[in-house]
Amino acid sequence: MGFVLGIGFSAIQIFSDLRREIQQIDTTFEQSLKILKDSAYQAAYGLDNVLAQTVVDGVFHQLAISEATIIDSYGDTMYSRTRPQLETSLSWLAEGIFGEVKSYSTQLLEEGSGFYAGELIIRVDTNVIARDFFKRSGLVLGFGVLRNLLLATVLALLYHRMLTKPLREIADLIHEGAAELPVTKAHKNDELGEIALEYNKLSFDRAQALLRLKEEEQRYRRLIANSQVSLSNADYSEVIKSLNQLRNEGVDDLRGYLDLNEEAAWRLFSSIEILSANDATLKLFGAESENELMQQSQKTFGPETLEMFEDQLCAIWDKHSMFRAETVFHTLAGEEIIGVISLPLPDTDAGFTSIPVSILDVTEFKNAETELTFRGEIIEVVGEGVLVSRVSDGAIIYTNASLDATFGYDRGELKDQVVSLLNAKTETTPEEVSSTIADKILKGDRWEGEVLNVRKDGSLFRSELSVTGFEHSVHGALAIAVQSDISDRKLLEDQLRQSQRMEAVGQLTGGVAHDFNNLLAVMLGNTELLEDLADETPETTKFIKTIKSAVDRASSLTGRLLAFSRQSTLAPVPADVCDLIGGIEDMLQRTLGATIDLTVACPDDLWPALIDTHAFENALVNLVLNARDAMPRGGRLTIETQNATLDASYAAQSTEVTPGDYVQVTVSDTGEGMSEDVQRKVFEPFFTTKDVGKGSGLGLSMVFGFAKQSSGHVTIYSEEGHGTSVSLYLPRSSDVATELTTIPNMNMHAQGVGHILVVEDDAAVRSISVSILRAHGYTVQEAGNGQEAAQHLQDGQKFDLLFTDMVLPGGFTGIEIAALAQKDQPDIKVLYTTGFAENSSVEIQQLVSGGLLINKPFQRATLLEKVHQVLDGKRT
Repeated sequence: MGFVLGIGFSAIQIFSDLRREIQQIDTTFEQSLKILKDSAYQAAYGLDNVLAQTVVDGVFHQLAISEATIIDSYGDTMYSRTRPQLETSLSWLAEGIFGEVKSYSTQLLEEGSGFYAGELIIRVDTNVIARDFFKRSGLVLGFGVLRNLLLATVLALLYHRMLTKPLREIADLIHEGAAELPVTKAHKNDELGEIALEYNKLSFDRAQALLRLKEEEQRYRRLIANSQVSLSNADYSEVIKSLNQLRNEGVDDLRGYLDLNEEAAWRLFSSIEILSANDATLKLFGAESENELMQQSQKTFGPETLEMFEDQLCAIWDKHSMFRAETVFHTLAGEEIIGVISLPLPDTDAGFTSIPVSILDVTEFKNAETELTFRGEIIEVVGEGVLVSRVSDGAIIYTNASLDATFGYDRGELKDQVVSLLNAKTETTPEEVSSTIADKILKGDRWEGEVLNVRKDGSLFRSELSVTGFEHSVHGALAIAVQSDISDRKLLEDQLRQSQRMEAVGQLTGGVAHDFNNLLAVMLGNTELLEDLADETPETTKFIKTIKSAVDRASSLTGRLLAFSRQSTLAPVPADVCDLIGGIEDMLQRTLGATIDLTVACPDDLWPALIDTHAFENALVNLVLNARDAMPRGGRLTIETQNATLDASYAAQSTEVTPGDYVQVTVSDTGEGMSEDVQRKVFEPFFTTKDVGKGSGLGLSMVFGFAKQSSGHVTIYSEEGHGTSVSLYLPRSSDVATELTTIPNMNMHAQGVGHILVVEDDAAVRSISVSILRAHGYTVQEAGNGQEAAQHLQDGQKFDLLFTDMVLPGGFTGIEIAALAQKDQPDIKVLYTTGFAENSSVEIQQLVSGGLLINKPFQRATLLEKVHQVLDGKRT
């Protein structure tokens, strides 16, 4: 070691000398250039070749210089001298360290003016420098080797005296098993002393650990000896050797091998050595001593016991961690014993030298089972699931047919399994759930509640569970659980909550839409009045049309909100759905574009449906638009219709569904599909998966509201990556479909004659209506609420028309005001307006179908047309 260190130190010294040598070379030749710079400048400035030769010759006195040159300001060489480079056997090393040639140069400049006269260049032969350096390094290295040999010899002697000899003495003592190592004064405070002290401490701790281990072994032996359960120790090492030999001989299927070699199992059993057995084991098998049991152990085996042992061998072969089985043993006197044998199966062959074996005598329990057969048959036919498990280890000892069927297991498959297998993981683990129930019933209480279970196929379901404790003479504490699958009930509860939530949202959106419609009515009315007063310049006309277009879009938005909240005004009539679809099929195809194929399938025997035709067309268009957006790269869209009857069993699975006949309209696409989470929210207003600005989120909510308000039903089915199918169930009409007529639009209205009472609680909306009617020749009396309207009627004023809002403050509704007016003035005509209305009212349905109601916001032309029709006694 010292020699190596010495060589290392010498190498470091040589490397340091090399760095200094390189620095010294640069310094020496740079100084030479500075000394000769003035003379070289004079030669170059005066173009004096003689002086230039003198300077170059002066440089060449240094043997390391291989070339020197003076160049004038024109770049011409004034004088140059060279000598051959030195070649040695170490030239390659010199070139590697110093380089092949080192060059130095200096510009010949006049001080002050900086006039450039030329340049002095020298080149150095590194082989000459390296030769001198190698000579010095060789001396350094030789001296270092001699010095290091001497140092290594001294260190080796010191190492042997101070470390090797004491360590050998300590090793000999440890090898001889010394309980304590002596610590001399010389080594009391050094590392050898610490090693000895640490060994002494470890030796003491080992002695204490052996003492405690012996005490634990004695305590364990006493525990086993006094145990009421059969416990014994057995040596399976010969069994393991035989099994390993069979593997080496190429046996792959141990079960098949044992079936073909009946004596093999007996031979392997005979190789087991019983090391010890407690008193409970001797009592169980009727033996007087351990020796008697060991000598006659083969008597304890019968045919069933041999089958169990073959299963045990297969478990060892397959490297299971535990073996447990129920079988029939025999006492030494030949009596049968039914017992449950349990033993751990070690991971290594060495672990089989001592295996603890326990046998639980369940003979009495099995006899009791026979007595309970009749009771068990009764439990088997109970509709509820029944499960019995041991509290001590959670093992299932009984399940009835109903429970097996509920969890998807074959009969008897759950026996001996752990009960936590049936509990799904939630915020608490299945084991924690089982532990909580066990703690409850051990206190004598009943546990009741809901749990999340898992079937054999991995599917989850909720059940209602009632667990009662029972103390058994053999198994000890048992948990008897009665279980009911409440999945259907939970589904209906979820549907009811969703329905109530949608209803609450509908009421909120309906109220907002009603107030918004009043605002739109004011905006639209004032815009049309402004249109009459404004000049007809293109710019003015453009602005007015922009305002009216915005009001139309806003009105469409509130219409969708009202449709979702089931508060839009519908005029249901018997209609042929196929005719309605055919009437807009061309428009739908243009909307879908060339990349999407549209297929419409309508049977000839389709029932008529009782629907608002305009609202149905809007709903169908919304479904088609959503399908188009789901197929950005094209696809196929199918509209199918068929007759459908929803029976009571279907209605029981879904809230708000009335059993009966329906016309089913299904819109299916081959688009991107939806996740289950999106499907749960898809009918909610303002919910959309589209990018910002590309959808209002009201399309499907309007479809939902239309279906529900029409006393129908809507379902959606979708799979991500496969497409979506939405089905509308529209109520069947008992009447023949009516032929739809189109009312001509009247843009120009003549001056009217008549006395009209306008009843509207919103002053701005009322002002618009009054202004429009007065501008067209009608005499108008206005009222802000029901009481004011009643006062005008009671004052004896005669009116030709009552134009009233449906919802009014002051204790009267629009219908009640109309009834009061017609009582006093039987010839008075009535026209209603509303921002929303409950379509379930028979009166309102009649008003809509009779053309006596207009929705807010309404255009001036619509109002004047309705007033003209009602006064003339016409109906739409």
